[in-house]
Amino acid sequence: MKITFSHELYKMAHQRSSWLAFIILFGLMIYSAIPIAYINKNLISQGFGSGQWVIIIMIALSANLVAMEFRNNTMATLLYKSPNRQSVFLAKLMTLVLYSLLLLLASFFFALIIKLLFVNDKFSWRIIYHQHSLITDLVINLAGVALYLMFSITLSLMLISMIKSSAVVIVIGLFVGFLGAPISAFVMDALPGLANVLAWNPFNMINIIVQLANPSIHQVSALTNGEPVAGNLIYTLLFLLIGLWTFKKRNF
Repeated sequence: MKITFSHELYKMAHQRSSWLAFIILFGLMIYSAIPIAYINKNLISQGFGSGQWVIIIMIALSANLVAMEFRNNTMATLLYKSPNRQSVFLAKLMTLVLYSLLLLLASFFFALIIKLLFVNDKFSWRIIYHQHSLITDLVINLAGVALYLMFSITLSLMLISMIKSSAVVIVIGLFVGFLGAPISAFVMDALPGLANVLAWNPFNMINIIVQLANPSIHQVSALTNGEPVAGNLIYTLLFLLIGLWTFKKRNF
């Protein structure tokens, strides 16, 4: 397992896309900061949209990390050299989780840099230190993003193990992440008597990226703060188990 994990880290570190992702993330966050006149505390506490950008990047990378083995016809060799299929799947998962945490850490510092560059209030590192509320909200929102990334990564790995098409997995991942929440809200509004049950649907889990720092989102998600945390962890475990089973049974 240790050797397999080190091989996955090596491959991730030597992919050009892994390094370009940091530049792309910074560019997208700057894009979210324009026009400068509309920058407010809410936008800053959400890391200039870093949550949604990191999720998009990780959905693509998660699908590609396995799909490239199929495209290059190296999956059979990889499985042959590994002690078992489970170690291959888990090594890829651990690599993606580690990389996603690095992206989130980078997004935190990018948010501070963009605040310094674009907000015309003589902002300084000393002021940052004293703005506990703003920084705390940013950290809490990024923690929510981290939990949803576990959901997204395991979902992507499960799907790519089933259908082996990165394009399809990316489309499904983006649909669940960005169209699922409005669909979930529509269904709960249409069936108010079942709202408490329907609130646990997977489409509703993305609300965690803003709800932890903004409890008023409860009115939309119909879940208290602790419930989307539990929901994301439950779905992460479910996708992980299904993905592992599919990967072990799939004929490569």
